[in-house]
Amino acid sequence: MLWQVKYAPRSASEVVGNADSVSLVRTWAIDWGRGVKGKPLLLHGPPGTGKTALAHAIALEMGWELLETNASNIRTKAEVERVAGAASSMAGLFGGLKLVLIDEADGLQSADRGGTSAVLEIIQNSVQPVILTANGLYDKSLSTIRFNCTQVEFRKINSRAISKFLKNVALQEKLPASDALLESISSNSNGDLRSALNDLQASHNSAESAAVGSRDREKNIFNALRTLFKTMNYEEARATSFDLDVDHDMFKKWIEENIPLEYDDASEVAQAFDRLSRADVFDGRISNRQYWGFLRYSNDLMTAGVATSKKQPYHKFVKYEFPKIIRTLSAAKAKNAAMKKIFSKIACKLHVSTRDARMFLPTISSLAAKNGHETLASHFEFNEDEASLLFEKEKKKKETSKTKEKTNSKKTVAEKK
Repeated sequence: MLWQVKYAPRSASEVVGNADSVSLVRTWAIDWGRGVKGKPLLLHGPPGTGKTALAHAIALEMGWELLETNASNIRTKAEVERVAGAASSMAGLFGGLKLVLIDEADGLQSADRGGTSAVLEIIQNSVQPVILTANGLYDKSLSTIRFNCTQVEFRKINSRAISKFLKNVALQEKLPASDALLESISSNSNGDLRSALNDLQASHNSAESAAVGSRDREKNIFNALRTLFKTMNYEEARATSFDLDVDHDMFKKWIEENIPLEYDDASEVAQAFDRLSRADVFDGRISNRQYWGFLRYSNDLMTAGVATSKKQPYHKFVKYEFPKIIRTLSAAKAKNAAMKKIFSKIACKLHVSTRDARMFLPTISSLAAKNGHETLASHFEFNEDEASLLFEKEKKKKETSKTKEKTNSKKTVAEKK
């Protein structure tokens, strides 16, 4: 029997680590049990930190039926509605509550036709408690979902907590595991309790237990890029995407960003981008036809295709960079979200719609210049970051406007001469 099943928590109090998050989820469940309906929860954090385990434990502790689905297996709106839609609108078998668990919600790719909108429909209209789990909160597939949920963060579990848990398991299994082995497994787990437990079981079943502590947890994105760009071997290059800790689209963006950094020859750069664009064509066909067999062609083109675009491997050191487009989009999203909050506060104070609140920005800026930013920030209940964003933005607008006026004035004078 897998120890991760055998030693799965039976109640919220047995979940290792993330005490504050566990307490928040438990309070949410108790409120539901009392008839106080809360928003769906989005548990987000690295793998092996107890997100799914906590959902199962809550269902057991509260005596709820559990309906679980993995979003990575869902490709159409009809499938989402078939699996989770009915459960979110019906009572449990004996009239009690039913916990709807949508695991790995960030597994819904951008190509999933209607999948994200169907999940959004479920969480907005559910009469049952709903929990979603995700590894990355800012995955693009969650852009609309996360704002309709209460977000609960799960962090990597402290290695000392993992070591203590493994020691208890070792005692129960009567396993002669040394403190050095337990500490090695714990530190190498990178905060992943599930994989640490699997390693401990492997050490129990294998004579090569000493090797367990030194193996890699996941392929690091930088190691994958280094292998892809330095190899000329087709199979080795295509294998870089296997078991990677980022999804297909994200890995493609990493490759795109770093091709010009790795390759010096213009013809090699051109050929690499040509093969990457062909991968995009197959990804488009996946989206249009919903035929996922094309994924292997896309994967081979963007890995082996790019790797074999060079004549010979480069032996220089390259510092691979995070995709700029992702950073830019993330910053824009964060800024837009902050501005929405500002407009909402203005709308509330002036008794207008959020859309009309935008019209008052110049007036508010002028009043701030006369009476001080602190006075206006206090009146509209802006926090420090919101006040800085709003007034700096308006200040830049005025400066740009003045610069344009001066430029136009100089042009007019020059034309008259």
